[in-house]
Amino acid sequence: MSGAGGDRIAEAPTVIDAGASFEGLLTFRGSARIDGVLSGRVIADGCLVIGPRGRVTATIEVDELVVAGEFEGEASARGRVELLASARAAGRLRAPTFSLAEGCRFDGQWETVVQPSQAELEALAERAAEPLEGPAEGASAP
Repeated sequence: MSGAGGDRIAEAPTVIDAGASFEGLLTFRGSARIDGVLSGRVIADGCLVIGPRGRVTATIEVDELVVAGEFEGEASARGRVELLASARAAGRLRAPTFSLAEGCRFDGQWETVVQPSQAELEALAERAAEPLEGPAEGASAP
């Protein structure tokens, strides 16, 4: 395989290997690869790779999602979603950017979301840290 997705597949440590299955909530930081069967929910700060033998039915929230196997469900990526040529996906995908290789199959909806800039994120954080204004000192609330 070539390109960024192929590199991601080679880099990601396998969390669920071929022949294994997992049902429930999977959380991690960094990158992880699924070559077995997973159903449930995935929440991660990092990249999830669904390998060519992987079958995932889940709700996914990650930084990046690379699919070479089968995925069904909803996925939200803060960075990007990449479907490689061998990918078979169905459901709803949300991300700022998408990469769909020739030969992949996708049946569903995708939504391109705008990634907030660093300045916008910092402004939101500052506003969230400000104390809420209440009634002036000595004033009584109605």
